[in-house]
Amino acid sequence: MQGKYRFWTRALACLLAGLAITSYLIPPGDGGEDWIPLLSGFADISYISDNLIARGILGAVFNALIALSLLFINTKSVNNVFYPNFSVAFFLLITLLNPSAVYFSSVHPAVLLFVWGQFCFIVNQKFTSMFLLSCAALFYAPLLWILPLVLIISVAGAADMLRVALKSLGGIMLPILYILCFRYMAFSDAEVFVQEYLQHAMAFSSPLDNAGFTSIFVVLCVAATALHSISYMFTRLHSNSIITEHILKMEIMSVVLGTALFFLFCGNDGIPANMLAALPLAILFSHYFTGNITAASAKVELILLCCAAAVARLYHFI
Repeated sequence: MQGKYRFWTRALACLLAGLAITSYLIPPGDGGEDWIPLLSGFADISYISDNLIARGILGAVFNALIALSLLFINTKSVNNVFYPNFSVAFFLLITLLNPSAVYFSSVHPAVLLFVWGQFCFIVNQKFTSMFLLSCAALFYAPLLWILPLVLIISVAGAADMLRVALKSLGGIMLPILYILCFRYMAFSDAEVFVQEYLQHAMAFSSPLDNAGFTSIFVVLCVAATALHSISYMFTRLHSNSIITEHILKMEIMSVVLGTALFFLFCGNDGIPANMLAALPLAILFSHYFTGNITAASAKVELILLCCAAAVARLYHFI
């Protein structure tokens, strides 16, 4: 481990341990209304919804899988630009800002698929990428709204636009058509399924409705660090490799989409929609702090971010 990262890695590890432990001490939101489209009618998940121990174990498993996937992808791709431990630490930090994130929800498998979908997108496997993102939307319905935008992004600038468009569209439609055909043949309720899916996809609920001062302070700290990270990225954009530049541009678009989903759906009690924004933010933060950790401004921002997370968590026990 490089010396300049050692202190901050240990500090983040201690903070994450505290956030994880205290998350289990805070009563979670009601996950009873959580609906997983892909499993609807196939498996009864009411046992998991009603059993905190089962939800806690599954949540820990999925959070670990996401973190390991993020670590593997960062190590195998651009570890000279993104310090892998930072990517994982910032993802977990932003995720654990919501105590309910330690308990399993439909977002967890969706984010895991989203991680690998992004990786396939980076290595130019457009069909596989769109297939995984479409499957993610079958776990968490609001992800439906990002599919057309991702399709446009995948086609824009491609040398063979028609071929890429057909591959991307095929990847999106295959899981959807498969589940609709299966439901029609097995349950004869394809139309009802579509109606219920769209109902959940449009179940808007803003987190600002019940936001307290500490929550707003955390959001402002994360937003300020994100804006500074994006500004830093643009100043160094052309000094990076082509693949790094591609990743950073993709993550900025993902931040916009993930943040939009957060503000539209994070008010749904028990659903940690902040995880959708945590993934791209973690990559941008990792890039910024990896190349700028010795700067005084970066140290101050990191301290403020950690303090905001600690204060927000302590607020739950006051």
